[in-house]
Amino acid sequence: MGADFDFDKIINRRNTNSIKWDYVGAKYKRDDLIHLGVADMDFRSPEPVIEAMQKILDYGIFGYTGINESFFTSIQRWIKKKTGISVPKEWIVFCPKVNMASSICVDILTKPDAKVIINSPIYNPLREAVTKNNRRLVESPLVINNGKFTMDFDYIESVTDSETEMFILSNPDNPSTRVWSKEELDRLADICIKNNLILFSDEIHSDILADRVQFYSSLNLKQDIYDRLIYASSLTKTFNIPGIIISYMIIPNIQLRNKVKKELDRLSQNSPNIFSLAAIEAAYNNCDEWVKEVNAYINENDKFFRTFIKEHMEELKVMPREGTYLLWVDYSALNISEDKMCEWFINDAKVEVQMGSNFGKEGRGYFRVNIAASRKLLLQALNNMKDAYHKLKQ
Repeated sequence: MGADFDFDKIINRRNTNSIKWDYVGAKYKRDDLIHLGVADMDFRSPEPVIEAMQKILDYGIFGYTGINESFFTSIQRWIKKKTGISVPKEWIVFCPKVNMASSICVDILTKPDAKVIINSPIYNPLREAVTKNNRRLVESPLVINNGKFTMDFDYIESVTDSETEMFILSNPDNPSTRVWSKEELDRLADICIKNNLILFSDEIHSDILADRVQFYSSLNLKQDIYDRLIYASSLTKTFNIPGIIISYMIIPNIQLRNKVKKELDRLSQNSPNIFSLAAIEAAYNNCDEWVKEVNAYINENDKFFRTFIKEHMEELKVMPREGTYLLWVDYSALNISEDKMCEWFINDAKVEVQMGSNFGKEGRGYFRVNIAASRKLLLQALNNMKDAYHKLKQ
């Protein structure tokens, strides 16, 4: 592993205005926690990205910035490499954040009294895209079949009616980490087509995959879905640059696309910050090897974490991971409340994770942990948990 890929290094992120390390620590009034909650990496970003932004710093003028041709060609290259699909330039729509994209699409592409379906548990901002826009939220609980989460298609069909207008999907799923199979996505697409639903697919985690897992994108679905598809993604998770604030949608349908672009323009959200264009060009064109290496390191962290838990905290069950740099852990065998589990993490183990209820009521009995960190830091966290584990069983 080259010097550019030193994922073992522990980088002190405290006192950097980090939401993960500073703001969450302040929430608990603690400065001694190991933070494995918020979904950003603790790795230094790839050198080509840093160098591209350094050139802008050296130039020293930070004026208003328009979208250049490389924004589109970089995304086209990345999507082609990942999915085999050649995306026309005009389908690509700049948007600062995927969370903004989901909210805007709910707001302007569904009626004020419409129903919107999501799986549950799910990343909370996707839920809030519905509730904060005063749409009617319909939650379809994921079910466990053969040890892994699956969508309940019979339930989805049973709750879909003439007032239902959108399905919001997370792929890979956050927090369950499922990478939905071709068969599952085909069936979901059929439901959306049959019932005239827009399919909003958040694929921001799709560059991080477990060993031997094949990702199947909504862009790979039969083209019948393209009339109602909103694909949303970003490079920010993959290359650990969420503070840069850049994402994009791919919207094949010109009517839907124009509505979204018009709303972004109304909100004056149609131009990027000066660093984001340099970042996307460098990341999507010059960092393939970094992505390969970071995936390998995260997959080793997955095995390391899973083995440690099995040896020392056998009541905890780490669910199978297919994508993302997150793990979803079932603690229901301990038969304790979420409040008690959270209190144990903060006060006894001194490790901060995200408790399952943050992802909906179906998340109770689970916690989510971010393993995109130095293995040395993970070991510190795991040892803290092991040393305090007896207190959970008293």
